[in-house]
Amino acid sequence: MEGKFVNTSEEKVWSEMKGYTVITNNARFLGDLEELIIDESAGRIVDIAIKIPENRKVRVSQSRQKGNLLFVPFKRVEKVGEFIMVTE
Repeated sequence: MEGKFVNTSEEKVWSEMKGYTVITNNARFLGDLEELIIDESAGRIVDIAIKIPENRKVRVSQSRQKGNLLFVPFKRVEKVGEFIMVTE
């Protein structure tokens, strides 16, 4: 498969992850993954943007909310599998 990207079971591509359910380590539903925020100069993911249900106030340590998006520092991501788990 020359020139093609081969995805192993441990790797995820962005198109497969958008819309993943995001929960806390206390099993609290936060919303769905909307975006990954990247620091281009450092070349790393700094935040995940979670689309939360309308008119809902959600709080996770070190996060910030703007409209219906909750920005959670990427360092708070514990698990990525069938869903995404963040530390509360």
